[in-house]
Amino acid sequence: MIGRLVDGRYRVRARIARGGMATVYVATDLRLERRVALKVMHPHLADGSDVVARFRREARAAARLAHPGIVAVLDQGVDGD
Repeated sequence: MIGRLVDGRYRVRARIARGGMATVYVATDLRLERRVALKVMHPHLADGSDVVARFRREARAAARLAHPGIVAVLDQGVDGD
């Protein structure tokens, strides 16, 4: 993933962490010229519609939170398969 352009917008720079459901990367938002954290679901989980739905619900729930100690969700989408 390092160096890859995701969704025509996010250039992946480095891996931050890996968990059971996804990997988090540091990326550059080329449109707004800012550093972001990019959470990418593990490809082997993308085949399960229930896992994808859970991933999306998590993003929506996190987007509703507003607190200085919690990272804001700025975008959600699909890139490729």
